[in-house]
Amino acid sequence: MEFVQLENKDKEDIIFDVFDLNSLQRDIFQELKNNQLTVQDLADEVDRNRSTVQRSLQKMLDKDLIMREGKTDKTVYYVYTTIPMKDLENVAQEFIDTWYEEVSKQLS
Repeated sequence: MEFVQLENKDKEDIIFDVFDLNSLQRDIFQELKNNQLTVQDLADEVDRNRSTVQRSLQKMLDKDLIMREGKTDKTVYYVYTTIPMKDLENVAQEFIDTWYEEVSKQLS
């Protein structure tokens, strides 16, 4: 139960654990902090193929950890970035509170 071990973890590590991010998703998150990058930019940075990065981005979008914005420069493309850390902290706290309530019900 790695997620309950808090020793030597910062807020970011806890958020990664709460949302069960794998190592690639963690690397992508780090690359996106304070950056707006395309799928190809990310694929180059994390040294993975474009489709693998795209799948990871979709999973992170589904968890509301990142944002996607459409851009136009002769063609339409998307850039990705993380949501602000304070918002991530709030989402993680809500998730933990909901989880706690459900576990309490199951154990009652």
